[in-house]
Amino acid sequence: MVICPDYKKFLKTEKGRGVKDIVFNQRFWNNCLIIVKIMEPLMRLLRICDTDEKPSLGYVYEGLSRSIWGTNEIFNNQESKYKPFVDIINKRWDKMLRKRLHAAAYWLNPAFQYDPNNSLHNEPKAYNGLLGIIQDLHPDTPGIMHEVTMFREGKKCFGIPLAKKEAKTTTPDEWWRLFGVDAPHLQNLAIRILSQTSSSSGCERNWSVFEWIHTKKRNRLEHERLSDICSS
Repeated sequence: MVICPDYKKFLKTEKGRGVKDIVFNQRFWNNCLIIVKIMEPLMRLLRICDTDEKPSLGYVYEGLSRSIWGTNEIFNNQESKYKPFVDIINKRWDKMLRKRLHAAAYWLNPAFQYDPNNSLHNEPKAYNGLLGIIQDLHPDTPGIMHEVTMFREGKKCFGIPLAKKEAKTTTPDEWWRLFGVDAPHLQNLAIRILSQTSSSSGCERNWSVFEWIHTKKRNRLEHERLSDICSS
């Protein structure tokens, strides 16, 4: 674009000089790079959620948590710099995704529960999400908490080498069908949760509305104004 003859003519105008300042502004490109790095794990999570290949509910909680950790690392864990971006992610997460169902699905996912490099399953919010689901769906089921302990500590059917090996390669719901036989109540609950799918259709609806509103005739609308129109 910058070597195009028409662009050279455009540079003689006030707007053209403003564009030139942006193009040669290193801070602008650095900010663009930061946005790309922040959005990359979020876009990857959206693709996982929108896939038809396997149920994805058990991966949402971990994916968003990693997005926040990654954002912190981009700014070398300097809170004053990463907080505005993390606040945006948390606001959306609290509004739509940080539900007990997602936390329980994460905790019951053997790929994370038996990953020695993963410590998030020890997070109280994840475990409390599971307890909340059990309280709602199986408050009087005898022995289910014993089965939770059995799963967490990798005992009986959960402790055989094949179960640990297949935790990373088998879909979570199928894994529970194969290896959850010694914990029938928890097995039933885990399959019920982990066989559910997620969807990015909510995001796609917003993108469609944005595209309909932000036309060539209305391309000067500020982003905040666009957001207000789409959410109204």
